[in-house]
Amino acid sequence: MAELRSDQFSFKRLLFKCFLLIPFFKKNRKKLLIGAFIGFAAGISVEIIRSQNKIYKAQIVFVMDSEGSSGGGLADIASSLGLGGFTASNSLFSGENFKELLKTKALFRKALLTRVKFGDKEDLFANFFLQKADLKKHEWSDLPDDFFNYRFKISDPSQANEQDRNIMNAIYEYLKGNTVISNENPKSSFLTMTVETRNDTLSYTWSKLYLKTVTEFYIQTKTKKSKELLVIMDKRVDSLRSALYYTQGKLANYNDQNQQIIYQRARITAERLQMNSSQLQSMYFEAVRNFDNLKFSLIKESPLFTIISDSELPTKIEVYFWGPITLVAVVIGMLITSLLIYIGSVYRELMA
Repeated sequence: MAELRSDQFSFKRLLFKCFLLIPFFKKNRKKLLIGAFIGFAAGISVEIIRSQNKIYKAQIVFVMDSEGSSGGGLADIASSLGLGGFTASNSLFSGENFKELLKTKALFRKALLTRVKFGDKEDLFANFFLQKADLKKHEWSDLPDDFFNYRFKISDPSQANEQDRNIMNAIYEYLKGNTVISNENPKSSFLTMTVETRNDTLSYTWSKLYLKTVTEFYIQTKTKKSKELLVIMDKRVDSLRSALYYTQGKLANYNDQNQQIIYQRARITAERLQMNSSQLQSMYFEAVRNFDNLKFSLIKESPLFTIISDSELPTKIEVYFWGPITLVAVVIGMLITSLLIYIGSVYRELMA
């Protein structure tokens, strides 16, 4: 009960102090209005400048494949060869790992050095970015003109020199902050890629190019073990075919030379050759069947993403919301004016 009374008493004191500010505002209302007007003018100026800075947004909605979608057949074929570890695993592309993968510099560099078409011209995306991004007047205003006039001549990131890497790193930092993967509905598996730049064609092209780069990387990673197993199966089929043809030829020659077999030793040799030929034939047919199944398995492996909603041209312009900056500027202007009034009154009291 005492605590409640204490709270009530503190609340009353707070209200009393607030009421004491009313005479202060009445006495200095002109100065406060001037401060608010200055803050309003500064805030509206900033908002006008920011509203002219048009941002174009490209969005792609897609769905990731579920894990282990094609691992069963591959694991069975690997087991038939006595090989372990050939099980499908998409852990690199699941959960938070996938989001971190999308931020890696290697994927960005590969996409930047990919040839794309802008209108009638075809060039590396990095070169188009330096021409179309309109960063010279904004984020990169402190960089020299040589930076924007630079042209990449390589298509392999491993061949990049120091200057190539420095410029690619700058582009990477900008695009990484403006390329966002989000899940707007936690209950849904739909993911949204959003790209924002100052050029609509640039946003559109980068969204499609980067998603394509990630998809190709996924397919290459996912089918790597399958292709290794395919090479092993191919060699196995070739060796069994050679052994089968050799045994069949040897059996045919033996039968031609011994058309009327009398001795049991010769009969046993012929039966052994026939048995070896039958076994090799069975193994060969089984290997060919597994080899064909593996090739069909590679063909049926679906890409990582199923696009639900693709980006289109012209891209959407990000709408600028007026007001918040101006409101904050007005409040700051009034607070600074109040502080100056208080400092002035204290100074006059000291000088009196």
